Amino acid sequence: MFDKFKFNKNYLNIGIITLIIGSILLFVYQVSRHSVDIFFFVKNILFTFLSIISPIIYAFVLAYILYRPLRFIERLVHILWIKITNQKLSHKTTRLISLLTLVILIFGFITFLTKLLIPPLFQNLLTIGEALPNFQTILTDWLSKISPYFESIYISETQIQKLAVYITNFLSQFLTTIFDSRSGVITNVASFFIHLVATIILTFYFLKDREAILKTIDNVSMILLSSKLRQRIKYFLKDLHEVFGNFILGQLLDALIVGIASTTLLLIIGHPFALLIGVIAGITNVIPYIGPIIGAALALILGIFTNVKLGILGCVLLIIYQQIDGNIIQPKILGDSVGLAPVWIFIAILVGGSYLGAVGMIISVPLVALMKRYFDRLFMKHQLTNEKISK
Repeated sequence: MFDKFKFNKNYLNIGIITLIIGSILLFVYQVSRHSVDIFFFVKNILFTFLSIISPIIYAFVLAYILYRPLRFIERLVHILWIKITNQKLSHKTTRLISLLTLVILIFGFITFLTKLLIPPLFQNLLTIGEALPNFQTILTDWLSKISPYFESIYISETQIQKLAVYITNFLSQFLTTIFDSRSGVITNVASFFIHLVATIILTFYFLKDREAILKTIDNVSMILLSSKLRQRIKYFLKDLHEVFGNFILGQLLDALIVGIASTTLLLIIGHPFALLIGVIAGITNVIPYIGPIIGAALALILGIFTNVKLGILGCVLLIIYQQIDGNIIQPKILGDSVGLAPVWIFIAILVGGSYLGAVGMIISVPLVALMKRYFDRLFMKHQLTNEKISK
């Protein structure tokens, strides 16, 4: 009687597999139906999380950038203390004195920028804003005067007028963005102040307890990860530091030099917007190839407000200096941290800029350089394997 209730295990397995596949298909169907809602839900969660931990990210980046100056100050403090007292300071005391010195220097530099650079910088912006209604007429007249030179390349007067309108609108939008962002910071001053204070405190402790934090992370990794995986992660972080870290730090140092040099050159020839152009040239210089063009173009465009010849002279000076910087100064600062051919750098900038804008242009170059390093290693390993086989 009970034989009738016996069943084949194969049927049971088939039924379970069918149920699992059906559940998966149903899940995929439901996800596809609500894919847009799910995407925005995940996006909101991710952006909220990033907003919460943003002070930690900013503090980590600042600590990474400031660690080298801190080590330099530590060495000076150590040498001076031995010369004065003939005694050695403990590492903890040396770190604290050096860190306080670095904080004083940074706040002094910020105060200097705030009092001496920010007021004339905004005065330049206000001057442009006031002169903007007449700028289109001045630019159109100047372009019309040189229009005979454009005839050989088939640029009509209508196209010249469109170019003048485009440049004017671009400057207008730029000024609007600057002043809107400033008012936005004032409006959200409480949130901004909390994030700023949290970032400063975290940066201080990241620098003060750097070795202890790294030791704790290493101890945790010993418990959670295998020795082989730990070693691979260490090699990866070393490569990341050598390629990505050195590239970013080198670009920041070069941007500072470009900003100071551009401002100085334009001040020598009496360019009225020397400070504004110098700041923008320095900031945009972190974008390879494209950044330097922006400073020279601004020197020309903004020079037209005062004198066309002054604008052309400023543009030519910045182009000449950028050639010196690109071929002599920048390679010396960056060294071999990138090691990419110009064509690959340009392709990386195009792809990175298409997906992530200005940030993508900056990080795409070291990212491709890091990929190239790993491909080179794999290629060498492949060659060695082939040589062993052939022998």
